[in-house]
Amino acid sequence: MYKIKDFFQKLLFSLAGSADFILYKEQLYTKKKILVKNDRIRFFKRRSLLPINLVTKNLEGEEFYLLLIHTDNIAHFFHDIFFPFYVEWRKNKKRVCVSIKENSFQREFLESLIPPKDLVFLDYDTAYIFSNLIVTPEGRDLKIYPDYREICREIKAICFARHGISEFRTKNLIYGRNELSRKNLLNIDQAFLKENSIDQVFLSKLSFKDYLHTLASAGTFTYMVGAGVFNLLFLDDNVQVLEINPHRNNSWAQLFGLSELCKFNVIISNNLEHSSAAAQDELILDSHVYFDQQIETAIKALIARHD
Repeated sequence: MYKIKDFFQKLLFSLAGSADFILYKEQLYTKKKILVKNDRIRFFKRRSLLPINLVTKNLEGEEFYLLLIHTDNIAHFFHDIFFPFYVEWRKNKKRVCVSIKENSFQREFLESLIPPKDLVFLDYDTAYIFSNLIVTPEGRDLKIYPDYREICREIKAICFARHGISEFRTKNLIYGRNELSRKNLLNIDQAFLKENSIDQVFLSKLSFKDYLHTLASAGTFTYMVGAGVFNLLFLDDNVQVLEINPHRNNSWAQLFGLSELCKFNVIISNNLEHSSAAAQDELILDSHVYFDQQIETAIKALIARHD
């Protein structure tokens, strides 16, 4: 059986001519040794078998970057995939082949930073053959890059400029993830928000341009811990931020660097309700948090520091 699989694998590569790489869905089959660590790409193994009648599209003759984005979590997208790629791409710009699954927000973000003519969006169900690819490593900790703050500011500036957005940081914003299934801020006191001139926002419902407009107005920003750590990218050094953590401090912002882009504060709450959609190994960290006096006091202090 293994000999038959090996035969068909070799046959596919021979049918692909001089191709050194074949991409099918999230699997990259290659004759070459890949020297970077990227767990999101399943590399060729001798006993792997592609469909026999697979139709391929030829992208040989040019060197491309390969960017596989098969996660809807915007924090994993930015930390794990995009930032390590961007660090390399900005030094040696070439066209980028992007495999992405119908996520318009991520697509708009990419089109804001990279000229659309340099982006080649791939069809997930089509196989592509390449003669040369640049595969960038997977990452997470931005702090391993000495100039990560400057690069983050560069990303923000390009996105704002591309959409004609200026920063007028006069608003107090709160994002409770209330449109999502995990880590909601429950029972937000609307009278308290009105009394303290705080706008509640629903960021994941916005287009990328409207999202940028919203964050460009933030003078203070209160949010529930989670993928929304990405939002800190579009703040600035003078924005007062309050991150609400259920049970214990599990802040990616502090662990991996984005807390350095603003005036960052953490509050830990044990006034919790468990989420039926909890997904983390430590399920309590996906709990909802009740809006209470502790949070009100922290927000008032945040606004006072900004004023």
